[in-house]
Amino acid sequence: MKYLLLLITPFFFSCQSKEEITQQQYSVEGMALYKTHCENCHQADGSGLRDLYPSIQQTKLSPEALACLLKNGKKGNGFMPANAKLQALDIAELMTYMREKWGGKKQIYPADSVKIALLNCR
Repeated sequence: MKYLLLLITPFFFSCQSKEEITQQQYSVEGMALYKTHCENCHQADGSGLRDLYPSIQQTKLSPEALACLLKNGKKGNGFMPANAKLQALDIAELMTYMREKWGGKKQIYPADSVKIALLNCR
């Protein structure tokens, strides 16, 4: 069965465009990053924990603000730790996953856009 799957996989991907494959890769990597960096507080379904950790299912943050929040965190009321080790590609993958999961958008959030957003964080 394992070998059959290996033989069939190239045919499955050959029917998809490069953009579709890249979007799927970003989403899968983003899901893994979400599980590692976000799920403990915001829960697997993004619902958060009441007033302690907000729901991210219907965030109103702009993509630029979200990129800055994921990288730098937030201090004060509504503390969120920084994720200084996350690179622009990691954040792009996280945002792609989150937009697909809770925003209904199957669209890559480009790493170049994250880099620009991170340069302009306040």
